[in-house]
Amino acid sequence: MMTRTPVTNFFNRKLFIIMTNKNNFSKIIWVFASIFLFSFFSCEDDIQIPTPSTQAIFESQIESFFQDTESGKMIYEVEFINLSTMAATFLWDFGNGETSTEENPGIVTFTGSGIYDVTLEITPLPAQGNLHYNNLKATERLLLVPTIFFEGFDDPELETDFPPEGWQLIDLDGDGHNWYWDEFEGEYYMLSRSWGSATGPLTPDNWIITPAIDLTEVTGGIALEWDVTPTANQSQYRLENYSVLISTTGDDPDNFTEVFNERLEAEMTNWEWITRNIDVSQYSGETIYIAFRHHDSTDFDRIALTNIHLFQSGN
Repeated sequence: MMTRTPVTNFFNRKLFIIMTNKNNFSKIIWVFASIFLFSFFSCEDDIQIPTPSTQAIFESQIESFFQDTESGKMIYEVEFINLSTMAATFLWDFGNGETSTEENPGIVTFTGSGIYDVTLEITPLPAQGNLHYNNLKATERLLLVPTIFFEGFDDPELETDFPPEGWQLIDLDGDGHNWYWDEFEGEYYMLSRSWGSATGPLTPDNWIITPAIDLTEVTGGIALEWDVTPTANQSQYRLENYSVLISTTGDDPDNFTEVFNERLEAEMTNWEWITRNIDVSQYSGETIYIAFRHHDSTDFDRIALTNIHLFQSGN
């Protein structure tokens, strides 16, 4: 790139001469425009627009699921959405013995609950073939399970009418604070505090209990899953403690047995959801209540939970 020093000096001298004349405002504008155009075109060769690369990307969503009356197996209809860029050909492997070369295969049927590894392989358009940042393969693990119970707290009316119908709140520490509902940018969840701006430190023993869940006709494996996150901006205030408890004899706190306990860690990222999963197959054939208890925490911040999911973990 050629040196600009002589040209800059020229324009500096030109600008000084023009500015000594009060009637030369239009010439001043011309000088500034000239400087801009000269700078732009002198650097034009340095600007490089990268060639778009080929990227394999797809999403999936369960459209429906039902039980086949003859085989007793669960049938899942899953839609696949191709979001790939700069691709010439497509090869899908759905992990169930079926393949497709269509760009958008639409709805695919899966027979039987389980885990399916779905892969999309693509080839690039000719102009993108030799780019080193192509990504020609995408894989998604598809977990297809029959849902027994689910609560994602996605009803906006929960803001004024919490908890959901059939659930029970118990403020066992008696401080007047308990689990409550909130949402942000399309995410819905419940929270419990161990500190408040109006109250200062709290010592919660806050319980929220599901309605009765009938497992009397459920056989095989059962799993319980939920999402949890700390909320504090500062890491030392993320150490909230909570438990998951199950009862088969009613919804009184004395009836519950703890099946999971976790103290959140300072290294966790606030508002980054972590999925927890435990096996509860021992409750097959029972009617159960599930409780989430926020306790043994004080002067931290809050804990958030959502997507409480009880499901069969196998055929």
